[in-house]
Amino acid sequence: MSERTVAVLDGNIVTNVIVVTADHELDDQEVEYTEALPAGIGWEYDGTGFISPQPFPSWQLVDYRWEPPVPMPDDEQAYYWDEDSTTWQIAEQ
Repeated sequence: MSERTVAVLDGNIVTNVIVVTADHELDDQEVEYTEALPAGIGWEYDGTGFISPQPFPSWQLVDYRWEPPVPMPDDEQAYYWDEDSTTWQIAEQ
């Protein structure tokens, strides 16, 4: 039998993610999601898509993805975000 994945909501916040049979009828607290429309516990549903929790106060939401105010360097080094300075810092290895 075919299955589908459903986000269970409390208001607009995902409280659980469950797998149900394909013939399961969604109730008012359930929203189906897919790889193209991912969801996780603690995420917010805005009626169209799911928004993950904001990772840092300085990051902005763009097309359902959080983006830093400064792009991470693309030089094959490992970086971490430093919110105090709002910059990428090279990670110690």
